[in-house]
Amino acid sequence: MIRVAVVIDSLKVGGAQRLISAYASAAASHGLSPVIITLREDGAPFLLESIRAAGVRVIPLRAPSLFNLQRWQKLVEILQEERVDLVQTHLVYSNILGSLAAHRAGLPAIATLHSTTVRGDWKSRILKRMENYCLQTYATRILAVGKVVADFNQGNYGDRAIDVIPNGIPQPDLPANQERERLRREILGDSSSSLIITVGRFSRAKGYEDMIDAFHLLSQRAHKPKLLMVGAGSHFESIREQIGNLDLNQSVILAGEREDVHQLLALSDVYASSSHREGLPLAVLEAMMVGLPVVATSVGDIPNVVTEETGVVVPPHRPELLAAALEDLLQNPEKRQAMGLAAHRRAMDEYSVDAWMKRHLDLYRDVLASRNEEHPA
Repeated sequence: MIRVAVVIDSLKVGGAQRLISAYASAAASHGLSPVIITLREDGAPFLLESIRAAGVRVIPLRAPSLFNLQRWQKLVEILQEERVDLVQTHLVYSNILGSLAAHRAGLPAIATLHSTTVRGDWKSRILKRMENYCLQTYATRILAVGKVVADFNQGNYGDRAIDVIPNGIPQPDLPANQERERLRREILGDSSSSLIITVGRFSRAKGYEDMIDAFHLLSQRAHKPKLLMVGAGSHFESIREQIGNLDLNQSVILAGEREDVHQLLALSDVYASSSHREGLPLAVLEAMMVGLPVVATSVGDIPNVVTEETGVVVPPHRPELLAAALEDLLQNPEKRQAMGLAAHRRAMDEYSVDAWMKRHLDLYRDVLASRNEEHPA
């Protein structure tokens, strides 16, 4: 078994955090024995339960600041006490702190990049420069979750190669037809309504203002569809206000954060994404895995994932084009079904957890083999 310390900023709900849950669940069957170290104590209960149910321990290392000497020393101690073979870090704070701690403990570190976004405030810019320096200096390998993420970050690391492993999605247990119809009636009131779903944090990057504008156009033309929005975040109240101003309260359902995202996807007819910025969005892959066609903006790795057979890609900031693509799919059930089947096949072939874990295992073995060559026993 390869012992891996996985260090992440937090286990609150997010794409990277759901990946960690999937990783923990699949680790043992792929010859891995991980321990999860989180830099915050709080986390989504269902994610923590999923990780612990897989027999993987979660160690919180909360501190008042990033460069808290006691936390850094404790992290170094944990890496040594757990006798791990290597360290993998996720997200900015963990990439910085984890690569430094792994170097101090004499362990190889794989730092994972998830995003093409750098906020414009001074703190975010400084953190990014610190991350770039630590990864360039202390990380053994740098890993990106998609080609666009790698391309975006390549300039920060000179001629150093960035490995790419696309995100992996577990194959969910889907409700039977009878249960699906019951759940649709429960959520929609009328199971015959068409249902569009979008999943993600309510942030500026998700472009949800465009989503609501697109749905407003669509609801004026199509046969009374419903929009289910799953998630929470800083823009939640402004989106709620926009929904009210456009008199869409009866047709837009704000579900908040949910543990049953896979079931909600399975109840739906089309997945929609209006993002202005993305890396490789986990929710798009999850939608494809359950057999939904996707209408999404051409940002991040989405154009590499959503093909002509599996959905429709439109430019960002163009709600009228988003509405037109959604209308076309809602009015053509045979086309919608064919795209959904193709999406499921593509997700199974390219983005399954099994394929994702095998790629990680290959990377780990390569890192450890290189290390053994450099430091023979």
